[in-house]
Amino acid sequence: MRFRLVIILSLLLASSALSSANPGGEGDEIRSMECGGSCHGDPGQNGISSASIELEISDEVWSGLLTTITIHVNGSNPSESRLVGAFLLTNDQGAKDTPAHDGWQIIADPNGGLSNYVEMESSRGSDSLSFTWTLRAPQGGQHSLMAAIHHGSDSGGIAFIGKSPLSQISVVDPPENLPRLSGDFSPPANRDIGEQLTITLETENVDSFIVEYRLEGGTPIDLAVKDGKFTLPVAVNAGVIEWRALLEGEGPDQTTPWFRVVTQEDGWQVDEPTLFLQGFALLILGAGLVLLQRPTSDDENLKKYDQTPAFSTGELNNPSPLPPIPVTGLPAGWNMEQWQHYGQQYLDDLVRGGSI
Repeated sequence: MRFRLVIILSLLLASSALSSANPGGEGDEIRSMECGGSCHGDPGQNGISSASIELEISDEVWSGLLTTITIHVNGSNPSESRLVGAFLLTNDQGAKDTPAHDGWQIIADPNGGLSNYVEMESSRGSDSLSFTWTLRAPQGGQHSLMAAIHHGSDSGGIAFIGKSPLSQISVVDPPENLPRLSGDFSPPANRDIGEQLTITLETENVDSFIVEYRLEGGTPIDLAVKDGKFTLPVAVNAGVIEWRALLEGEGPDQTTPWFRVVTQEDGWQVDEPTLFLQGFALLILGAGLVLLQRPTSDDENLKKYDQTPAFSTGELNNPSPLPPIPVTGLPAGWNMEQWQHYGQQYLDDLVRGGSI
């Protein structure tokens, strides 16, 4: 009966944990907006986020070339973890809504990966976050992009969602002589702490170029370029450095977007389903050990009919019986302690002397 009770309580605890917002997030991934409970909890329990969500992107981009899009999120009021998840989407229908479905290629996400859904932490005292993707534009035509966010709250584990309006982007074919980055060039998006990153710029229709870098949102600084290569300063701690190139050639001069290079500290990552199953197994193991220590009905019957005499600790430590005391009593001047130790010798002497 107790074992069944433990099983029922364990299942209840597991189901309650899976139905509420996940305070640890789910990690960056390719996700549709309608990801159900796998993102931040049961969608039926979602609230509407108070955040303002704005997309920053050029109204006109070149087909096949690199561009950036930034999602600005303000006033999200997230949970104590400060974690906010952002989606980059092509529609609000909840199906075939990732950028790849409309021909966009993700070159780098805000965390240096290749995901359309990423999670970032807002700093203490600020509810403002910016998520920047580097994309390769699809074929020419009218295209749309939008943003959505998920985040937790401090009010009962409810998940909140928010959406931006659809932004219309005109994608046009570039002029043949346009100075540009090569179609197969992909800027590196991440590096390790202490790593010196050298980038070889691959271009088309370019006679010369200048490269600038900046710390995220800072003042641009020129970089030395030699043989088409430049080196970014070494990262001494986690953070973001951005760079861009000013391209000159026969066609109109072009300036690339700011490309982000993310430096992150190695973190401890957990496979949450595996961790959950391990915890459940440990719980069952603990319950089993408790039940094994509980006396069974057979143990109770054995105790009931066990006629083995009980001994005190003192008796076990001193198993020798007390010598029989003569009918005349203890010898004169003797006490019980003396009799216990020397009484048998006294009786033996009496036998040998013929007194008994």
